[in-house]
Amino acid sequence: MTELLMFTGKGGVGKSTCSTSTALRFADLGKRVLLVSSDPAHNLSDLLDMKFGNSPVQVNTVPNLWVKEIDAMSDAQQFMNMVNDILKSAFKKATSIDMDLFKDLMMPGIDEVFAMKSLLDEYRSNKWDLVVFDTAPTGHTLRALTTPDFLDAWLMRILAIRQKVRSLKGILFKAEKNDDIEKMIISLRQDMAEIKSILSQPKNSVFLVTIPEKLGVMETSRTIRFLKEGLNVNIGGIVVNRIMPDFGDEWNSDLNVVKLSKGEYDIHAENLALAGRVFGSGVNIIQVPKVAFQPIGVENLRKFYNLMWR
Repeated sequence: MTELLMFTGKGGVGKSTCSTSTALRFADLGKRVLLVSSDPAHNLSDLLDMKFGNSPVQVNTVPNLWVKEIDAMSDAQQFMNMVNDILKSAFKKATSIDMDLFKDLMMPGIDEVFAMKSLLDEYRSNKWDLVVFDTAPTGHTLRALTTPDFLDAWLMRILAIRQKVRSLKGILFKAEKNDDIEKMIISLRQDMAEIKSILSQPKNSVFLVTIPEKLGVMETSRTIRFLKEGLNVNIGGIVVNRIMPDFGDEWNSDLNVVKLSKGEYDIHAENLALAGRVFGSGVNIIQVPKVAFQPIGVENLRKFYNLMWR
């Protein structure tokens, strides 16, 4: 049965590096792995030095690893165009006004919803032993997971339009296109509910990635509470990335570069202690040191996962 690991966090904390190296690790262990990105600023192609797109592509040098960079905007735009066509036709018949109500507009969060739908389709396919999901930054991910309530409100707004424009009765929600849009909204709500159910299962996990700075630690703490209490999501661990290592006796130097590094080490140690207090008991904190190489390319990503998954 397919397992799911989701990586999320603020932009710039190494989320894609952590998710890609994790996918590579499990592929090296013999699992058939799909790495999926929903970040609009995809960088998996840069990390693995290959071109990826909206369908899974196998990594040349890793037999068990496939990568997919979701193009959620095209699906979302198609959905919005469908809504626009329905309302445009209804208002034209009722008022003789030819008006594009939703032309060039995008409902907030709908692109993240379609990204989650694409992920769910891959998860359901049973093609993969493991799906590793490199999400958009935290706020986008949480918005996608809470969008069903928003969709309900949005559908009620359309129903309110029908009630106010009495002459639309029998036009806005009659067969064909109207049924299509209503069925699609219901299907999306069900898909998002299923994603949340999947993420609450013990075999599936969300990993939050942060760095050892106070603001990052406090934001991660709030996200943990929301995921646990608001969504009942299973937290696999918190990856604290780019920690200044302890160089022991080498700190005993008057060189400014050493003093600067020692100051950073002390700040990181303080914030790691803070993380231990605010993340709550039982949370697995994965500490990853700063590295003297760029974690780009398969071999360097292997070096990175050996540091992350010690």
